[in-house]
Amino acid sequence: MKEFKPFRLDPANHRLWRDAGESEPVSVTITAKAFDVLRYMVEHPGRLITHDELLESLWSGVAVQPEVLKGHVLAIRNALGDDAQRPRYIETHRGRGYRFIADVTTAQKTDNLLSSATTSHLIGRAAPLDALHEALHQAREGRPKIVFVHGDAGIGKTALVETFCSNLSSQHTSLSYGRCIEGFSGAEPFYPVIEALSRLLKGANSNKVQDILVTVAPSWANQVTGLLSREHRALLQKVAHVSARSRMLGEFCELIEVLAENEAFVLLLEDLHWADFSTLDLISALARRRSSVKLLLIATYRSDDLATRGPALRQLVNELLLHKLCESIHLHGLRQSDIAEYVRADDSEDGRSFVQLLLRQSSGNPLFLSTILDHLKSIQLVSIDRGQWKSDVPLSQIRFEIPQTIAHVVETKISSLDDETQRVLEAASAVGDVFNSVVPATAAGLSTRRFEEVCEALCRTRTFIHRHDMDTLGGGEVVRLYRFNHALLREVLLNRQGPLRLAQSHALIGKELEKSYPSELRAHAAFELAEQFSNAREWSKGLLYLKIALQTAKRRFAHQDALAILGKADEIALHLSNGEREMTQTTLLEDRASIYAASHDPKALQTFTDLLQISEQLHFPDVQARAELGLGFTVSWRDAAASITHLENAARLSSAQPEPQLRARIRLSSAAWSIWIGGWDTQKAKLCEESLIPLRNGLDREITAWGLIEYSMMCLVSSRYRECLETVDTNLQILVRHAVDRPDFNIFRAIWMAHLGRPWAYTLLGEWGRALKEFDDSEALFVGNANRYSICALETLRGFLYCMAGDYQATGDICRKLGFYKDKTGHQPAALYTPVLPNEIRHCTLLAGITEVGLGNLDAGIGMLKELEHDMLERPVITDWYWLLLLEWSLADALLRSGDVEQARVHADRMAERSDRTIEVTWRAMAREVRCRVAIEEGDLQQASRVINDALHITEMMGAPMADWRVHRTAARLHRVEGDSARALLHEQLSNRQAQRLLDSLPPGHRLQDTFARLMA
Repeated sequence: MKEFKPFRLDPANHRLWRDAGESEPVSVTITAKAFDVLRYMVEHPGRLITHDELLESLWSGVAVQPEVLKGHVLAIRNALGDDAQRPRYIETHRGRGYRFIADVTTAQKTDNLLSSATTSHLIGRAAPLDALHEALHQAREGRPKIVFVHGDAGIGKTALVETFCSNLSSQHTSLSYGRCIEGFSGAEPFYPVIEALSRLLKGANSNKVQDILVTVAPSWANQVTGLLSREHRALLQKVAHVSARSRMLGEFCELIEVLAENEAFVLLLEDLHWADFSTLDLISALARRRSSVKLLLIATYRSDDLATRGPALRQLVNELLLHKLCESIHLHGLRQSDIAEYVRADDSEDGRSFVQLLLRQSSGNPLFLSTILDHLKSIQLVSIDRGQWKSDVPLSQIRFEIPQTIAHVVETKISSLDDETQRVLEAASAVGDVFNSVVPATAAGLSTRRFEEVCEALCRTRTFIHRHDMDTLGGGEVVRLYRFNHALLREVLLNRQGPLRLAQSHALIGKELEKSYPSELRAHAAFELAEQFSNAREWSKGLLYLKIALQTAKRRFAHQDALAILGKADEIALHLSNGEREMTQTTLLEDRASIYAASHDPKALQTFTDLLQISEQLHFPDVQARAELGLGFTVSWRDAAASITHLENAARLSSAQPEPQLRARIRLSSAAWSIWIGGWDTQKAKLCEESLIPLRNGLDREITAWGLIEYSMMCLVSSRYRECLETVDTNLQILVRHAVDRPDFNIFRAIWMAHLGRPWAYTLLGEWGRALKEFDDSEALFVGNANRYSICALETLRGFLYCMAGDYQATGDICRKLGFYKDKTGHQPAALYTPVLPNEIRHCTLLAGITEVGLGNLDAGIGMLKELEHDMLERPVITDWYWLLLLEWSLADALLRSGDVEQARVHADRMAERSDRTIEVTWRAMAREVRCRVAIEEGDLQQASRVINDALHITEMMGAPMADWRVHRTAARLHRVEGDSARALLHEQLSNRQAQRLLDSLPPGHRLQDTFARLMA
């Protein structure tokens, strides 16, 4: 609420008030557009606002002459009683614009209020209300709290949280809230969070929130650009970057830390049983974030029916409770004493019997209790006198006309309404739990105005519905939203309509929804539109909007939500005609396979197999080739050799493709994945280079970008680390921006490759501080997607960096985090993410073996590494060839420490042999470095000199920042043994210089600086 004496501007409810002394404020009449002009001026007080700025901000995209402003400014002056010659509010600068000159202050926060009415006194809820107040008290002290409020339908969850939130504004506490909606997969990703964010942007502190949002959380700002001012939209374009969308979880956590840094902030998320997966992941991220922000997050859900999100929500709550990261308030039914208080029963035999009867029939459910009492009153069996309910007939004569459920009571109440009101409620029920008067009016056969009048009449008696928030339609029209008092009421209203009439209503509602949203904004309503048209049996149109919803999920990298959308799309596709059905099912199957593959879900193998069979039957060679590539990738998780056959099949199938660019893309993918899976191959590397020419010369930039993303993998394993990064940065941006709606591009796998490749490339480049930041950013993305495999891969890669820096305590923590170690009792600890696939288990084993050696447990570490080597050689899987290089170096190094020089030489020679099959500089240099140390221990100084000179030549020619300091340190040691002090000193200086660069790349005060300094010594 903005205040400029004696006026108050309420942006949330689109009202202007004038204080009238001790009496109630008076509403000032003003047109909607004049209100918008006034609001813009009030939000930018004290500075000149040009004509162009006002027109751009309030009439964006519409051709309007500047003269139109004069009329609106005149209307504002009339409403405020302002004089243009002696202005108190608006100062005119002729030919330039206007300046709002009155002092503006922020009054009560409009975003602190929930619009629905709250009970003045809650019955039987003193303890949970106290628990919420205690949680808020702890949040104010810098101990952020997450509280889940749950119970059966109608148990009073909303009444409890609304009562708690009703007076937060007087306690210097900000509030925003969002509600999950029922529909396909719940809603678009982060639906209730974006709703809550939108409320903040419409609230009294809009400018401040916009400033914070654009600078701290640009990826979230991109989701609500329509609510940003022109200045903030311009600023957003400057700060946007390629990975912004991929950091939504991390950015939101940072946004909360700013919003709740100095003042307590309450975030309320209702109806979590309908939440999208991304919202659940966000709650998980907030819970695990270690900070001292003053945040209280309250989430409500129905525990009697967890709906679509049942297992995921239950697992989230259980995990957070297990780790003491949240609190739970379970609302039980009212007790007999509570019901006695509710009906104000006297302490007589009849009074107690009356209460017992109500308790038995309602089971203590507040909604059922109130419904039963209303029903009994309507048939004149009970009455209410000054708040006290009493029976008007002997209790023995009361016969509840309720079958097994309460539905009959609700039906009775509906039947008592006139036909017009019943039509309004039935049409509204087809929209959803929340509705406005515009969308369902046609379905009810009424004008929008008449529909609204009926809704307002129902709201005055709070019968069935109540007033919700104000909303702005796509055309700028402000309307009132209404909400059913309980989901049960809506269900009964839906069930009482015949299927033909209900389908017709859904069709009319879908068309009205389309009118309400301009084409560029329909992505925000894609779920609602898909639900309406599919319920209307307009299958093609329903599928169209589901595909739009799928694009939104892809842009936000929300794997689980995308799979849920695909599940519904599969159902709709069954209703399409034969030709259209087959094409659609193939497209949906490829989309599903790409998500499974990026998540390393075992279901990917069968899905790609199905895709291969269908594409073969339908004679789709392109799809068939992509299915073979997918099979090659998924089979490699357990058998690298078998996967190569599928990759070669894909290359052969590419010959059937007449388009050179597409043919080159398949061939490049086949060759690049063969190298990534099975090891360096000069012929395949040459094929990759040859395929680049037609790939880059083609007209489709997105095909080029996809091919180059896969080419970047070859750059990574051939020491072209900088080229890998540049290739990923440039081409991933193109894919994310343009290719999310193309199933032939596995955008999820591209994201996976980029977010694993970037931190590892920076590690090998010796830019360890940048690598650590990339690890953090990538993990935030994968946690948000619940991508277990990628989280495990990131953690082990991070662990290998820690090993190179000598922090073995940190690598041990990672192993425990991944459930690799057992505790002292022999029990497996509760793991955050548990390895499943062979290659991730091997990565963890390698990390654990190196950790044991680093901590001084040589025998245990060597035993683990030798057993791992046997497994990797016996049945290799994807990238085993690469990690065998690190394994052999670690074994040779450990055996040298243990004094077993002979075995150390065996493994050093193996590493040299394997690394020489590649052009990977880092590991070739490391192989010669450890072989030199072995030769020194054997007394073969000639051999030592030869291999260390090779290593120095390799690093000087190509550069290997992670290996350089070790090579020079070992060279210095050799020269000391040889008695050449001058050359030894030179290499010691070079070693220290190279190591110092690694140290300097780390953030100041980072623990790796200490561990690495000790390792150097």
